[in-house]
Amino acid sequence: MADPFDALRRSFTPTRPRVHFAVSLRRRILEELGMTMSDDLERTTTDHGRLALVHLGVPDADRAMVFFGALFGWQAERVLYQGHVNHYTLNTSVTVRLIGDPEAVAVRPNYRVADVAAAVDAIEAGGGRVTASEVAPDGGGWAQAEDDQGVPLLVYRPGGDYSHVAPSLDPTGDVGLVFVREDAPRAERFYGRVLGWQLERSHPASNYFHAVARVGVFDENAAFGTDEPASVSFFVEVPALRSAVAKLEELGGTAGPLPTEPDMGPYFSVECTDDRGTRFGLIATALDEAGG
Repeated sequence: MADPFDALRRSFTPTRPRVHFAVSLRRRILEELGMTMSDDLERTTTDHGRLALVHLGVPDADRAMVFFGALFGWQAERVLYQGHVNHYTLNTSVTVRLIGDPEAVAVRPNYRVADVAAAVDAIEAGGGRVTASEVAPDGGGWAQAEDDQGVPLLVYRPGGDYSHVAPSLDPTGDVGLVFVREDAPRAERFYGRVLGWQLERSHPASNYFHAVARVGVFDENAAFGTDEPASVSFFVEVPALRSAVAKLEELGGTAGPLPTEPDMGPYFSVECTDDRGTRFGLIATALDEAGG
């Protein structure tokens, strides 16, 4: 027997929605359903091993935010956590967390992982040490650790997007580089196991290695035959080095000697401190402003 509703049905040709509409709709659905970023499996997997946040230990987070806000145009959200003031930047490409805690390490890079429990196992199997953690049964949470050469790191899987005031301006200084100084073959074994990294030499004869976006490894001991301890430092990218240093000094900070030629791949760099002694660096592709 023929279906009596056949006469009411109309044929149609499916069409692909516009990309911007599809992205917007996906985000709205996640927000409406209260889903977390860890529920979005495609994004979580794609972001595995990526630098997503940098902790910067400072003596006074409020004062540091005034300094970095004036120097780089950073805007941030102030959060009180476990009795300590924190500022999370809102307008940088990678979030910077200024931690006003005397026990916080100077620089701790934070990396996204798909499964925190698996990352913890990989850290310990690779000779690293987990110092604190909150790991959920589904592999979410976070773990604070040191790699097998003593460099601090943190792995986490985001538990959700939090509402905050939208930034109103673009920064004049953005997250440029987390610079890890340690034995490169050991770094490749450890981070390959934990984060899936494969180090790439910036030049066939170079001891500087690119890991992932905004992370570099420099084998200083191999390059200079020295015996320097492993460490990690944080560099902010600015349009031109000389003008940024001038503003830094106006605000009470200090800077080392300016280079006369690029000293970090295509970048000029200089190590600095803020007005309270917090160490960081500046990098730029130009020493002076165009036309200056």
